[in-house]
Amino acid sequence: MYPPGRVIIAVDLGNTNSCVAGYGSGQTQTMFQLCIPSWVAFADDGAVLLGEDARNHTAVNPQAAVSGFKRLLGKRVKENLPYKIDVEKDVWPHVQLTTTDGAVRLLGVENLTAMVVAKLKETAESYFGHRVEAAIFTLPLEFSDYASRDAAFFAGRLVGFEAMSVLSEPTAAANAYGVDEHLCDEGNVVVLHGRGERPDARGRRDFDRRATDHLVGLVRNKNGTDIGNDGAALDKLRTACERAKKTLSHQDHALVTVKSLVNGVDLAEPLTRAEFEELNHDLFLRVVELVDKAVSQAEAYYMDSKLVIDEVVLTGGSMHEDLGNSSGTTLAGRRCSVCMRIKPDEVVTIGAVEYNKWIYSKRRSALLARRELS
Repeated sequence: MYPPGRVIIAVDLGNTNSCVAGYGSGQTQTMFQLCIPSWVAFADDGAVLLGEDARNHTAVNPQAAVSGFKRLLGKRVKENLPYKIDVEKDVWPHVQLTTTDGAVRLLGVENLTAMVVAKLKETAESYFGHRVEAAIFTLPLEFSDYASRDAAFFAGRLVGFEAMSVLSEPTAAANAYGVDEHLCDEGNVVVLHGRGERPDARGRRDFDRRATDHLVGLVRNKNGTDIGNDGAALDKLRTACERAKKTLSHQDHALVTVKSLVNGVDLAEPLTRAEFEELNHDLFLRVVELVDKAVSQAEAYYMDSKLVIDEVVLTGGSMHEDLGNSSGTTLAGRRCSVCMRIKPDEVVTIGAVEYNKWIYSKRRSALLARRELS
């Protein structure tokens, strides 16, 4: 049970989606949780658009919308991103957004992050009926440097958090499934995190891009219309392909539908799981190769030449694909079970909440024990 009068929420800052979860004060039964697309956009009247509204704004003006900026949190390097960044301003990267009237805005990555976090915090406070002043942020394992964590804390302070902590995403994901209980039997668990982190020039991620390009070809062959350079049409199609991708994680067929894709013509094309897997076959093989490499490194570290994987925990918005559509998969030469009871894009936040609940219960037990001894 959380302490009465105090709510601590977990915030997962994602490149594709950002999520929030938490229990009310004195409660551990009903968990509040919400995920929104990690998008920020500006309308011509200056209004800030967030989440789904911001993503939809890409069809109106893609130059005034941005996503995938988490990877720059606390970083100083310039990368190939689908939006213009200014690395000279205050040393840290700033994203340039331009509305249709030509107005230019330069926003720091921490400020963009704060806008998304503020939306999550506001929704949580509306649910709980009072202010939320404490949060636990989940960040990738490679964000262990102080700069990245300080940047996350800075974004948190901007929206009014007074107490913050950080938990690594793999630890949170494992905790969501109570993996620590399995470890007493010396089982080995792989946390496989698929981030939406490799955008092309229009912000499309690898898996989505393959399906989008496939549909672009179908439209060209059937209607003689090439939408390859039509930004608004491509953004509509990308969003539809993302929905279809998630459907194919639990069904064999999906229908990619877009109303008024181009020139008032609607799109309704079927996409099967087999087609999707064929389009992304090399990407799936790459995932398996990376897991095999990680297992080999673990074998060397623990001096165990027969390390086997018992379970796979999937996290991240991109893990709705091949590894997430069955009860088992083959990794490191052995068939192992895939944990799918929790949605991959929600598992990190839920695990962080459960971790925080566990920490509080341990502290409470220790306090009670000290009282009994005294």
